[in-house]
Amino acid sequence: MKELQKKLKEMIRKTIILGSVETVILSIFFQLQSLWILWGTFAAILGLIMISENIKTFLIKSKKRKFNSLFLIRYLIYGIILSIAGYYSTIGMFFSFLGLFNMKIAVIISQK
Repeated sequence: MKELQKKLKEMIRKTIILGSVETVILSIFFQLQSLWILWGTFAAILGLIMISENIKTFLIKSKKRKFNSLFLIRYLIYGIILSIAGYYSTIGMFFSFLGLFNMKIAVIISQK
């Protein structure tokens, strides 16, 4: 469990760094529109925390197959985040997706 917490903190840290760097670089070209990356990065951090909780419940509970509601809630949150950004602008939706994608990039970077 301690290793999971350590890895989670590392991935969250890398996700925040990626989101911040992307926001700064893209703010040169897109001014305030680039702040949508932070919105997507926020959702990515929530997703990482929920994935960690999922792993904990799978390790603790018995091996019976049950439907896990956190899985559904996580993707519902991603949909809400992208819908809100898409409501305001197409560029905002793209940048929010880029912020969400930082979670995937952080996982790839964090591999040993």
